[in-house]
Amino acid sequence: MEKNLNKTVYFYYVRHGKTLFNKLGRMQGRCDSPLIEEGIEQAYAAKEALKDVPFSKAYTSTSERCIDTAHIILEGRDVPLVYTKKLKEMAWGDYEGALISAYQEEIDRRRFGTRDWKDVGGEDLIMLKERVLDAFEEIYEQAKDGDRILIVSHGAVFMNMIHLVFGLDLDYMFGLMKEHGESMHPIVNGYAADFMIKDGKYELLDIKGHYKGILEDMKRQAA
Repeated sequence: MEKNLNKTVYFYYVRHGKTLFNKLGRMQGRCDSPLIEEGIEQAYAAKEALKDVPFSKAYTSTSERCIDTAHIILEGRDVPLVYTKKLKEMAWGDYEGALISAYQEEIDRRRFGTRDWKDVGGEDLIMLKERVLDAFEEIYEQAKDGDRILIVSHGAVFMNMIHLVFGLDLDYMFGLMKEHGESMHPIVNGYAADFMIKDGKYELLDIKGHYKGILEDMKRQAA
């Protein structure tokens, strides 16, 4: 059956609320930890920010921190919620749960350099791109023209999507993260970004959070 690419679908990307491992500065990919009070507040802030968006459907990573965030956002709304492993965080292998400060040099070498964790039992960019694109292609195919879709997923997933899916240079964002540390992650916990798929092509529309104008800066550098 031929794919229908003649439509526009809008996506509202939410990074799960802040968790215990986020607070403790531990690597959190396939491992999980609960939302802390601040994370619950971030989820409710996302709910408020998105209250007037007429979602046709919502999709969440199967990690508990994302599921809990999605449930808060969709409280009182009759929006179908689909759970998918394809939206899970990048796998860090042997570094899952590790204290970042204890392995800072090696973790930074991989996160900001090779972005390859296969040799320690995790994922590389090819693996991440395949599953994330597969997820969004399925969502797009099933959606109708003009549909608005809620996505609840993870920080590193979207950081890498900026390069892998939207074709923008990540060096600028990585520089901000190195300069300001984990507390100023460019992809905020809560409502993080808007994008669309129009006629089968992806376009990043907005990045929320700490750094105003970050998307415009990246697009200027890519031009």
